[in-house]
Amino acid sequence: MSYIENIKSKIGKYHFNNRLKKLKRQVNTHNLKTAQTAGILFNSPDKDSFEDVKGFLSYLSENNLKVIALGYIPAKKIPEHFLMRKGINFYCKKDINWYNKPKNGVIEEFINQEFDILFDLSTRIYPTVNYVGTLSKASFKVGKLCKNSYQDLTIDISKNNSVAYLIEQIKHYLNLLNN
Repeated sequence: MSYIENIKSKIGKYHFNNRLKKLKRQVNTHNLKTAQTAGILFNSPDKDSFEDVKGFLSYLSENNLKVIALGYIPAKKIPEHFLMRKGINFYCKKDINWYNKPKNGVIEEFINQEFDILFDLSTRIYPTVNYVGTLSKASFKVGKLCKNSYQDLTIDISKNNSVAYLIEQIKHYLNLLNN
């Protein structure tokens, strides 16, 4: 890591930690029957994984959950085929500042939304996605097992690191939860 990147990282961690100290979040375990609202956070979708995310969004909507999705595209511009999707917002590199803090109003709205469940469907680690997920005010956070995970329920997908498999495991384990 270069000297400049190291400084950016330290400044970003400082701002993140200050905001994290102020976070007030009530942790409650939810399953698919007790939840009424859900947020889906994902990143860098290819065609297949994006179809999986859309399918999961439909599945949750069919189960009477109000769902909002937010996707991060690690490019300077959001490709046209991702735009104008109902219930799905995207952000890209132009929507984050020089130390990886999101600076878009849609992202702040997502962070401040008090979802019953936040599903992090990210299979790659991006600091900006971790920022959004960690600071989210969701009651129950579910996602892939990884180092320094912020989720309340983590799922090991090391055998098959795909969005489809993660969604399958989330459905399985949330159906096992009995509140």
